[in-house]
Amino acid sequence: MPRVRSDDYETKSQAIMDCAAALFAKEGYPSAKMQDIAKACGATKSMLYHYYPTKDDLLYAMLLEHLERVLAGIEEALATPGTPKERLRAMVEVYTQKSAQSRRRHIIAMQDVKYLPRPRQMPLIALQRALTERVAQLLREVNPGLPEHVYKPYTLMLLGMLNWADTWYKPSGPMKPQELCDRLSRLFLRGFLAEKP
Repeated sequence: MPRVRSDDYETKSQAIMDCAAALFAKEGYPSAKMQDIAKACGATKSMLYHYYPTKDDLLYAMLLEHLERVLAGIEEALATPGTPKERLRAMVEVYTQKSAQSRRRHIIAMQDVKYLPRPRQMPLIALQRALTERVAQLLREVNPGLPEHVYKPYTLMLLGMLNWADTWYKPSGPMKPQELCDRLSRLFLRGFLAEKP
């Protein structure tokens, strides 16, 4: 008879992913062992295996959940009424917030997908591509008429700027999160809008 999920299954699953993200960020995915993850979570290995049979399963679940949440946030921001520039600012804000809420997972998503077997990588890469294409569509609206081959590099420049802010930005520092979002948006828009068809 199959095991019934407990009422707190999702809460425990999230806690395991959080502990694992901290460990992967500190030691690197290849070096972390399931035993180390169990210890960091204050759990037994058998309990950990009940939630995630392998370390790859854990990494995959963590990255899938993170990328789906970021993409959903971007779609929500882009669906709000406003000019393309206003929606770009909203997208920058949501992207920055979502990655800050799960900073370790965001950094792992950029660095550790390559450790998964190719079939597990494909859905994650598809989500990354969907996110990239959605931002590229917005940039076409912000500055229409540019040569088509220009939009992808600008998209990757914008996402690169947003992604790597996670590695140096300190929310407790003198620049508050809203100011960071405003500065990132202005910096990008001034350069991008200077491009003429």
